[in-house]
Amino acid sequence: MIIVFSMFKKIGWYLKENWVRYLFAITFLNFASLVSVIPPKLLEKGIDQIVNKSLTKQSLWLLIIILVAITLFGYIVSYAWNYLLFGAGIKLEYTIRKRYFRHLLKMDNTFYEKNIVGDLMARATSDLNAVSMTAGYGILTLVDSIVYLLMILFMMFYTISYKLTLASLIPIPFIVLGVRILGDKIHKAYSESQNAFSELNNKVLESVTGVRVVRAYVQEHEDIKRLDESSINAYNKNLKLVRINALFDPFFRLVFTLANTIAFSYGTYLVLHQDLTPGQLVSFVIYLGMLGWPMFALGDLVNIMSRGNASYDRIDNIMKQKSEIIEPENPVDVGQTLQSLEFRNVSFQYPNSEFYAIKNINFKLERGKTLGIVGKTGSGKTTIIRQMLKQYRLKEGEVLINGVNINDINTKDVRKFFGYVPQEHILFTGTVKKNIAFGKKDATDEEIEEAIDLASFRKDISFLDEGLDTIVGEQGVTLSGGQKQRLAIARAMITNPEVLILDDSLSAVDGTTEKEILRNIKRVRKNKTTVIVAHRLSAVEHADEIIVLADGEIIERGNHEQLMALNGWYSKQYIHQQMLEKRGGE
Repeated sequence: MIIVFSMFKKIGWYLKENWVRYLFAITFLNFASLVSVIPPKLLEKGIDQIVNKSLTKQSLWLLIIILVAITLFGYIVSYAWNYLLFGAGIKLEYTIRKRYFRHLLKMDNTFYEKNIVGDLMARATSDLNAVSMTAGYGILTLVDSIVYLLMILFMMFYTISYKLTLASLIPIPFIVLGVRILGDKIHKAYSESQNAFSELNNKVLESVTGVRVVRAYVQEHEDIKRLDESSINAYNKNLKLVRINALFDPFFRLVFTLANTIAFSYGTYLVLHQDLTPGQLVSFVIYLGMLGWPMFALGDLVNIMSRGNASYDRIDNIMKQKSEIIEPENPVDVGQTLQSLEFRNVSFQYPNSEFYAIKNINFKLERGKTLGIVGKTGSGKTTIIRQMLKQYRLKEGEVLINGVNINDINTKDVRKFFGYVPQEHILFTGTVKKNIAFGKKDATDEEIEEAIDLASFRKDISFLDEGLDTIVGEQGVTLSGGQKQRLAIARAMITNPEVLILDDSLSAVDGTTEKEILRNIKRVRKNKTTVIVAHRLSAVEHADEIIVLADGEIIERGNHEQLMALNGWYSKQYIHQQMLEKRGGE
């Protein structure tokens, strides 16, 4: 019973919030239990009247009417407690799931580096369902294993025969012992099965999202083998749980078979010695049969609470993890307009990394200006963007918006300034139109059309079967790489952000389309700030300032002409790319 009390302690906050609902639910449940113990006594009276030959037509009809009335009343109260009790379980699942997803949305990138997506999904589905069961079916088994059990025992002990009751209950202590032993085993086995399910869930997620890569490298057989290993592990863990659960039912049946054997044998003896009437023996056997449910409920209670305990702990483990980004107690309001964005001596290394991703980064970006960030792969370009977006807690240096440290500004107030087009374009299942309007739900058709033109996406619409109403599929599977990039740019442009960030977002488009998009951005964003991260240097050629990174440090800076005059990395790379483009054109 320690497991039961432990689980109710964990969901005590919910029980307190919904105590009125549970009060009515338990009241109706007890009414239903009370109603169910009356018919055997009526049957007892009828049988004794038949044996004594005292049953009249009037008394028979009275018994029938009472039984029908009790049945109808039992139906009404049963509906009431079912709705209230199981509805409460569903509401708990909804409440925790809402809190869980809100918690996930608040977490920083470090959290998602430590926790696997498949595992997070498993906790949001099967684990939450197990917790929900404790607030519905768990309460039912608790009440019935106590109150209903006591009602039946009262009817057996006081209204029929205490001798027969005590004799029949001799095997019952074995149930308590069995429940204690099996309960601990179930808790452990269920935790193992859920962990295996999380692992399988993650493997399936990886296989589905990476199916095109798997096919491209002809790794279908290896992928199936990898999934089979995870499936077999999950199968074995669940089979172990099923084996333990399977012991409950036959164990209970064995104990109650012994109890019924004692009841029938000793009961017959009492009838023959006139210590018991035939009607009382029949009603006692019925009550003993009814006793099966609350005893089964006791076993199910331990089973459900063991699962709920394990699942709640898994969910609670995620809920207790805190974001490293700490919101300020007294946040500073920096207004709605971004006048300047500045990095002062910013250095950063990722969690569990021994090396700095960026070191001593300094620059100031004024309103209306364009900043280009270039460099080799792994030089720290995206890390700078992540610091702008406050995706990690900055410990060395300062990032300032309008002269205020972003650590003193609410995270949502920081991110509202930015329209971000990442390297990996995340699209959602739905229409092209909904994906474009993702950041601005109230966008008009005119605004959507304008964003499409600015992203040079117009020509692609005509090739889509349903135009703007075409379903893009999960992760934009129906679109090409270039189409995904332009759709993502349109999605960012429609919000008209203070700062537009293009993180290598033009890599999949041709040179002509790139120039058209950049020309459109320059035209409509004369008084807005733009940050462009690129490997193709033609994308930043027009920038007011360009910083060149190598190993996390700025090695060159200036505008295009100044950098070309330096004859350094930028100049050599630019000339090399121009020569490649000319050869490609030829």
